[in-house]
Amino acid sequence: MTASVAPELVEAFERLTAAVLRRRGLDGETLPPTQRVALAAVVCDGPLRLRALAERIGTTDATASRTVDALEAAGFVARDVAPDDRRGIVVRVTPAGTRRLEERRRQFAETLEAGLADLPTDDAERLVRLLDDLARALDGR
Repeated sequence: MTASVAPELVEAFERLTAAVLRRRGLDGETLPPTQRVALAAVVCDGPLRLRALAERIGTTDATASRTVDALEAAGFVARDVAPDDRRGIVVRVTPAGTRRLEERRRQFAETLEAGLADLPTDDAERLVRLLDDLARALDGR
């Protein structure tokens, strides 16, 4: 694929984001973007050491630490001693954190359902695969 489609993809993502926001698909969203991404990383890949979390969310250790502080204060994550290194700390999700992410995903999915309903099933499934492939390519996996 050539880089010439990247600007069109950016515009498509912007239109999608605006459409989701107009439909209020993420009502009650109170977490800033960095916290949302960090919570998802800990739910999907955790428990994680702080440095690993920082790498996953593309930020510094200091920003990751402040992010974990905020998520911990909200009751969504907890810090534990690393099982393989008593000096190390791992961040794990709490049941409240798992519930919060599941609720956010449910709201987002409900919002997307209206648009997906107009697509043939094969196209919708292909879209999911393509977006997943793009995410993996950007992550270098």
